[in-house]
Amino acid sequence: MRGKGRVFQRGRRWWIAYWGFRPNGDTGEVQESAGETEEEARDLLSRRLREVANHRDGIRRFRGPHQERMTVADLLDSLIADYRQRQIKSLRQAVGTDGKRGHLQPTRAHFGAMRALVVNTDRVRHYIEQRRKVGLSNAKINRETELLGRAFKLAIEDGKLTYSPKIPALPEINARQGFFEKEEFETVARHLPTPLDDLARFAYGTGWRRGELVGLRWENVDRTAREVRIPTSKSGEPRSIPLDETLWPIIERRWAAREYEWRPGESALSAYVFHRQGKPLGNFFRAWTAACKTAGVSGRLFHDLRRTAVRDMSRAGVPQAVAKKISRHETDSVFERYNIVSEEDKLDALRRRRNYLESRNTRLNVVPLRSAIAGSLSDKDSDR
Repeated sequence: MRGKGRVFQRGRRWWIAYWGFRPNGDTGEVQESAGETEEEARDLLSRRLREVANHRDGIRRFRGPHQERMTVADLLDSLIADYRQRQIKSLRQAVGTDGKRGHLQPTRAHFGAMRALVVNTDRVRHYIEQRRKVGLSNAKINRETELLGRAFKLAIEDGKLTYSPKIPALPEINARQGFFEKEEFETVARHLPTPLDDLARFAYGTGWRRGELVGLRWENVDRTAREVRIPTSKSGEPRSIPLDETLWPIIERRWAAREYEWRPGESALSAYVFHRQGKPLGNFFRAWTAACKTAGVSGRLFHDLRRTAVRDMSRAGVPQAVAKKISRHETDSVFERYNIVSEEDKLDALRRRRNYLESRNTRLNVVPLRSAIAGSLSDKDSDR
């Protein structure tokens, strides 16, 4: 039986049995439904025996019925389960707050019903073109296709698949290069409602992400040591930052504003540093947009405060290693992407170079006194 396999009938359907590879990688007898006629069963058996032989000869890895039945939706479900189990922080962006607006939603809608083994590079390219036609940025498309690639990779690691398509990546250009000058930010902050103004000031001073500040709790603040400690960051690494003369008054204002009316006649203390009626700040897009418009800097993003903090620390000569600890950047590449050089920075560099050259020319034109005297005496001797 190991060499030729067999066909047999169960009820109205025909089945095949052969010595092959099971989903867990072990070898043994494999049985699978093969159709409604004996001819269909024998054709499938012949194909399976060739696949087993090709695997043993190193030509192509055996896939079998388990892999052929697996859909992309199955892979995406496994990916979400893995993210949840490992508490991956990007899960929220992947599935969305309502399960409908995450990066996985359009990927699932397009590929979900497909068999995993039929997804190839051409199909992914076709998906990319469709997404570009509806106006999506390269970065947005990459986030969607990256999740598809991770789902295939996880399936291979778990032994569920032996095949993964090559996922093309589009070039990304960081077009969001906004930053604030000090006067611009102060104008915006004056037009922000409380406590959004203090949230923005803390972001401006540290370069922290919006999510990190919105979720900041008093248990993370050591007022005795004047320090904020975050047990986990984006990468899971704990971080801390001292509160200087700019940040400390913000924390003290928020400490004084902890109390809020829980219900008529009763008050409570908020667990969050920046809160609205005891709850963390939610969507403040309208308030931020209105303040920027009033300040004459329409179109600026709250995330521009992070870029501004990185740029200003670099301008001030803060070592990159120290600046990364403050802004909580994980890698040099991301830090450098946010370290944006403005036209004023370039102009200042050109002026410094011109001043350097001018000062160098001036030094070259100054003749030392001894050389001048020697030259003068030489001229007199020649006149004689």
